[in-house]
Amino acid sequence: MEITQFRSHFYSGDRYLHFNNSGMGLIPDVYRDEAGRWLQCLYEQGAHCGMDLWGVSEAVRAKLAKFIGAAVSEVAFFQTTASALSQAANAVPLAAGDEVLTWDQEYPSNFYPWRQATEKCGARLVQVASPDWQTPYQALLDRVTPRTRAIAVSWVQYQTGSVTDLKALAGALQGSGIWLIADVIQGAGVRPLNFADTGFDIICGGSHKFLCSGFGAAYMAVRQERLAAMTPLETGAMTYGDPDTVKSFAAVPKADASKFEPGTKSVVEIAGLGKTLDLFQQAGRENIWNEACRLAARLREGLSDRELKIHSPDGHIVTFAPPDLDRTAQALTAAGVSYAKRGPGIRLSTHAYNTDAQVDRVLSLI
Repeated sequence: MEITQFRSHFYSGDRYLHFNNSGMGLIPDVYRDEAGRWLQCLYEQGAHCGMDLWGVSEAVRAKLAKFIGAAVSEVAFFQTTASALSQAANAVPLAAGDEVLTWDQEYPSNFYPWRQATEKCGARLVQVASPDWQTPYQALLDRVTPRTRAIAVSWVQYQTGSVTDLKALAGALQGSGIWLIADVIQGAGVRPLNFADTGFDIICGGSHKFLCSGFGAAYMAVRQERLAAMTPLETGAMTYGDPDTVKSFAAVPKADASKFEPGTKSVVEIAGLGKTLDLFQQAGRENIWNEACRLAARLREGLSDRELKIHSPDGHIVTFAPPDLDRTAQALTAAGVSYAKRGPGIRLSTHAYNTDAQVDRVLSLI
């Protein structure tokens, strides 16, 4: 599938210009149609079709596992990335005196779960400085001590798009026993990801940003070797079996990642995610990534021509500092451009469904 064909599945009107994909991406027509189809089924049939959605969600679990480079048994669904990160933080075995390293610019959802987990057991959360908004993995390695028990970072930072090299970090710490956890929501869907290749123990992400799949279909992938050491934070019927499994004092949680799903999932949203994943696979993840980067490069070139300071040297996220932040923000808002005030200025984030004309329109407003 050509990028032009991929782009045809997304809104193309001129009322809105979507450059806050780091906040929420557009859904494609295939997602809209699939979710609508199932909502109509539930409206008409209720319980007569409800269980069919459970089967669909298992098929989508396999699609998602393939898309992120994980085994099916390693993937669990959550409603939000924050829920997945909370599960991770409260399941990693920590003790008094242990240390957890994280970046000082982490999004709150990858800060508060670790703050809570460390405070609960007397461990310490260490925020590593990221000079000039950059996140080189060596800065984390330099802060590792014999007390370091876990490192929890975002793969791509939400403020400027700075990237932490997960594979290099994991390679340098191989054999250390340190737990490695990454929030991947700002990359997965646009930047190619292979969980197995990263060497990380856990990744958490969501559906509503670059995966273009609305809210409610977040996920966590856990390396198979680490699953047994993690206790579910929430438990229910599905932790131990299925809705028809007889309860028992002798029951033990499932052996795969689905043990972290205590009950009913957001099955309609998951069904929609499955159709978006099909579309992304047809377009090719490298093609999507290359187009998003090409558009971001065009944006950077225009900003440089206007002598504006850019804090994002590459990738799909562009954060720049205009001389009058509020005035620029007002102009973008008035023209129907989505963006975000983040870090040192204004953040714009591209996806492959954006166009050259849209980039040029944004630059004219700036």
